[in-house]
Amino acid sequence: MTAAVAPIPPPFFSPYLDDQCNKINSKPVPWEGYQRAKLLSADELSLLKSLNKLPQGQRPTVFATQGQQYAKLYIDLLRKSQRVDTVQAVLVSINDMLQSDPSTISLYHNLSSSENPEDPYGPLVKCLSMEEEFAVLGSLRILALLISTDPKPFPQSLISTLLGSLQGLLNGTRQPLWEVAAQVLSAILGRKQFRQAVWQEENCISGLIKTLKSNPNPQAQYWAITSIWQLSFEKTAAEGLDKKYDVVAVLTNVAKGAVKEKVQRVVVATLRNLLAIAPSQNLSSMFVAKLLPFVVSLQSRKWSDEEIVEDLDYLKEELKSRLEGLSTYDEYISELESGHLVWSPAHETEDFWKENGMRIGQESDGKAIRRLIELLVTSKDPLVLAVALHDIGQFIKWGGDKSKKTIDNFNGKTKVMELMGHENADVRYQALMTVQRLMSQHWTK
Repeated sequence: MTAAVAPIPPPFFSPYLDDQCNKINSKPVPWEGYQRAKLLSADELSLLKSLNKLPQGQRPTVFATQGQQYAKLYIDLLRKSQRVDTVQAVLVSINDMLQSDPSTISLYHNLSSSENPEDPYGPLVKCLSMEEEFAVLGSLRILALLISTDPKPFPQSLISTLLGSLQGLLNGTRQPLWEVAAQVLSAILGRKQFRQAVWQEENCISGLIKTLKSNPNPQAQYWAITSIWQLSFEKTAAEGLDKKYDVVAVLTNVAKGAVKEKVQRVVVATLRNLLAIAPSQNLSSMFVAKLLPFVVSLQSRKWSDEEIVEDLDYLKEELKSRLEGLSTYDEYISELESGHLVWSPAHETEDFWKENGMRIGQESDGKAIRRLIELLVTSKDPLVLAVALHDIGQFIKWGGDKSKKTIDNFNGKTKVMELMGHENADVRYQALMTVQRLMSQHWTK
C-alpha cells in the first residue's frame, strides 16, 4: 500500500448525510427573494431556475458548457449568504454537481483568482463555523473531494479551522458525525501538507485512537487505521506515534480481534511502515506486543490480497533478524523502553537481578533507572506502576551500595512515597515494599 494523492474522488459513505441532503433537496429555495435583495443578478437567477427544472441525469450536459459559471455562482453564494437554508441548498447543489459529474471537480479547482485567492476553499471553510449541523457536515464532504484531487496546495491560513472542526467531531460522542469526520480526514491525508499538519494537531489522532480502543465496528476501525497508516509515511509521525499513543499495542490488539481482512491488511501495512521508517522507536514495542509470533500465525492464513503477504514476509524477516540473539537483559531493556511493563520472568526472577542489578544502574549513566522513575511520573496504568516500583525495589536490593543514592539523585524517592497512597492495592503494596528497602539502612548522601 502506497500513499499518494487520490486521482479520483474517494468513496464516501454516510447514509445519515445522504438522508439530510434528500430532505433539503425536497424544499423549494426562494431564489427570487435573493434577486430582489440584489444578491443575485437576473442571469444568475435564470441559471439556478433552469438547472432546477432538469432531472439529475440530464445536468451533466449543462455542466459541459456552463459548468464553470455554476461553480463560480455556488461559491459566490456561500461567500455572500448568512441564511442557513440558503447555505444548505447551495451545499447540496455543489454536492449533486460533483457526484453527478466528477469532471466538474476541476472547475472548482480553477476558481482561485487574484480577487479571491482562497477560492473555492475560503467560503466552504467559513461554513464550518456555523452552528447548524448540515452546514458543517456538507461542507466537510465537499472539502474532502476537492482537497484530495487538487494538484495545488490548500491555503495554509485555512488549515487550523478545518482541522479544528474535524478534531471536535472525532472526539465527540455521535457516531454518524464521527464517520463523516474520519472519512474526510482519511481523504485529505493523501496530501503531504495535511499529514504534517495533522501530526501537529494531536486531538485528531487521539479521536482515532479512542475509537480503536472502544469501537469494535470493522468499518470504523478501517477508517481510523487508514488515517494512521497514511500518517506513518511521515518520518516524524512514524517516530512518535507509538511513544504518544501506544499505537503498536493498539493496532496489534485490533488485528488479533479483527473479523475483516481489510482491517488486518491496513494494520499490517501500518506496522510495516513503522518498522521500516522508524525501527529504533518502534522495535521495542513490537517485541513487547509479541508481534513476531502473531505475524507468523497470520502467514498461515490464505489472503486474497498479495500486498498483505508481502508485508507479512517483510515483518517476519525484519523482526527475526533484529530480535535474534537478544539476551534476557536486552529483552528487559526493550520492554522498559516501550513503557509497556508486564510481569514477565525478568521482573520476577531473582537470578536476573543478581546478575544484572549493578549493570542496570551503571549502563548508559543509569538510563534504565531514569526510565523506571519516568514511568512512575507519566504512566496511568496500575500494572506499569506496580512493575516499575517492584523493579526499583529490586535495584535497591541488588544494585550495590550507591543504589539508594541513585534513586534519590533522579528524584525517585518522593514519587515512590507518593504512590503509597495510590487507589490500586497492588501499586500501594509495591510502593510500600520499595519504601521499606529505601529506609532499611541509614540514608547516606
